[in-house]
Amino acid sequence: MSQSEPVVRKIRVLLVDDNASYRERMARLLQTQADLEVIGQAAEGKEALARARALQPDVILMDFRMTGLDGYTAARAIVQEFPQVKVFMLTAFPGALDREKVARSGLEGLLVKDQPAAEIIAAIRSSVGKLES
Repeated sequence: MSQSEPVVRKIRVLLVDDNASYRERMARLLQTQADLEVIGQAAEGKEALARARALQPDVILMDFRMTGLDGYTAARAIVQEFPQVKVFMLTAFPGALDREKVARSGLEGLLVKDQPAAEIIAAIRSSVGKLES
């Protein structure tokens, strides 16, 4: 690599879901991708806010329905404080959340938990493009 070429860094992902087994499965899946790095996990909205502030992720995958501070409220707060962070709402119930409402809130989009992993990974990649250090 020549000195003039930018160094492409990994996309830093924060996973937020109150289901620990889902978070672990998703973390394992994302870690298999050379360009993705799971930098942290959280189980509810307040913890997600704290982790977003501390870790400064590029992308957050956040469950819509969680105990404590719900994902939608936390996601909107994160986007307001960190507009550069791409936040995707995750749901097991796609009819429970309006995609247009998600988009109007400044969130990146809505992902369904059981959609193909390749689609989730593609959404993450396309949301941030190439990152240069």
